[in-house]
Amino acid sequence: MIVWEYIMIHHSFTKDSETVSWKAIEDFHRDHYGWSDIGYHFGIELVGDRYQVPIGRSLLKPGAHCKESGMNEKAIGICCIGNFDLMMPSDKMMEVLIHKLINPLMYLFKIDKDHIVFHREYATYKSCPGLFFDKELLLNRI
Repeated sequence: MIVWEYIMIHHSFTKDSETVSWKAIEDFHRDHYGWSDIGYHFGIELVGDRYQVPIGRSLLKPGAHCKESGMNEKAIGICCIGNFDLMMPSDKMMEVLIHKLINPLMYLFKIDKDHIVFHREYATYKSCPGLFFDKELLLNRI
């Protein structure tokens, strides 16, 4: 049984097409890497005029989103669809991230606020979830 200790935030490093990008990411993970499933547990993407929360890999399985420090086995992986090296995530995306994912997951798995982490904290060669994704702002809104 996996004991989730962290919630890790990622970005797709792609422009959100405002259609269904989640399937494209899942197909890439399956076809390119040969994985059995998408690497993230959850996502957030803009579909039409609304943010949706697609479900990815089961929480009964380790992720495939951050191998550093064994985080695949410790952190629930959430991918925000967009390239936040180029722009800030929208307020609406942040609201959905916090209220539909982070807060419920923190409650369910007894995860402390200081265990909300960014991919770049472990994979230091990456900017993920983007240079314009402000962790302090995120934590202040939780």
